[in-house]
This record gives sequence, structure tokens and C-alpha cells, in this order.
Amino acid sequence: MGLSAPPSPPLPEWARRLCPSPSSRAGRRCHGDGGLAEARRVSSQVPGRPRTHGAAVLTQAPGGGRAARAGMAGQFRSYVWDPLLILSQIVLMQTVYYGSLGLWLALVDGLVRSTPSLDQMFDAEILGFSTPPGRLSMMSFILNALTCALGLLYFIRRGKQCLDFTVTVHFFHLLGCWFYSSRFPSALTWWLVQAVCIALMAVIGEYLCMRTELKEIPLNSAPKSNV
Repeated sequence: MGLSAPPSPPLPEWARRLCPSPSSRAGRRCHGDGGLAEARRVSSQVPGRPRTHGAAVLTQAPGGGRAARAGMAGQFRSYVWDPLLILSQIVLMQTVYYGSLGLWLALVDGLVRSTPSLDQMFDAEILGFSTPPGRLSMMSFILNALTCALGLLYFIRRGKQCLDFTVTVHFFHLLGCWFYSSRFPSALTWWLVQAVCIALMAVIGEYLCMRTELKEIPLNSAPKSNV
């Protein structure tokens, strides 16, 4: 009387779901002897199922997915809401605006031997093409927009914030002109000059800041690995 082989243990539920139909040869092997081994073999061939050795290679290899993502995340600054920093930048840009405007007015007035005055800076009625002080003031405002664009580059350093700080600086200048003249600026020439200055300062400042931001992004920071 021959000895019969011991019955195979029942398959777990996860192995039953992975086994093919019992009518096929692979299904009979899976449901019969060696079911667990066959189920593991089938599970390793399921598309989209990560393999253990592949995951280990990606984790341990230098410059792998997680290491590369962490390295790239460290290259970008995190920006949080800081009212004190924003207030300091507004005060700094306003100082740059009036400081450079005063220097340009003094320079152009010195070239034509004219007497500088605060009216050239805060009087909205003086701007125009009909008088020499008006033409000199317009030239100084245009040159000042170029100087303030450099101020955006060195003190703001973010292209997305250039327009915000530009409008803020000219808004406070509007309040200064209103307070100095005791009347709201209504001269069309003054508004046209301010619009041109806002456009020049914002566009040039954003262009310079974007160039700086692109230079700070390393494109080949991840080390190469030999596969």
C-alpha cells in the first residue's frame, strides 16, 4: 500500500484572487500543488505592481527619485507672509524712489543751470512740454523709473512682486503730491508721465528679476548614476 502525498494547505484569499481560472493549465497548477509559489509568480507579473528589487534600487541609488525631489525642493525659497518685511521693502523702495529722483533733478538742473525746487517733484501742474522746468521734470521722472527698476532687482528680487511695489510707490507719490499742493492732481500730462513711469519700472524690473531667478535654478544639480 503506497503512501499518499499530504493534502495541500488551502490557499489564502489574496492568492485565490491572483490565480487564473481553474480550467487553464496555469490555473490547475495554482489551485493544486505549489499554489503559493505559483501565486507569487503570477503576482510578480501583474502590470503596475512595483517590484521589490526595483524599488530598492531607486531608493538606494545616488540621485534617485526621492533624493532628486528633495534636492530640487531645497533650491527654491519658501515665501511666507511677513508684514514687517513687506513694510521694510516699501519704505526702502520709497527712499530709493525719492533719492534717485532728487539726484536726477539736481543733475539735469545743473546741466542747464536751473535752480532745483520741490515743485519739480511734487507739483503736478509743472510737468509739461511748454516750460523748461516741466521738460526737465519729465526727463527726470523717466530716468528715475529706470533707476527704480534696478532697486526692484536688488531689494525685491521677485518678478511677481515688481508690479505691486511699483504701484505702491507711485500711490504714495500721488498722496505726497496731493498733500504738497493741497489739491488732487488733475493735470493730464502728470497722469501720462506717471503711467509711462509705472510701465517702464514694472516691466524692466520684472525682466531683470526673472533673469536672476532663472540663473538661480540649477538644471544639472542631481548627480548622474551609472546604470
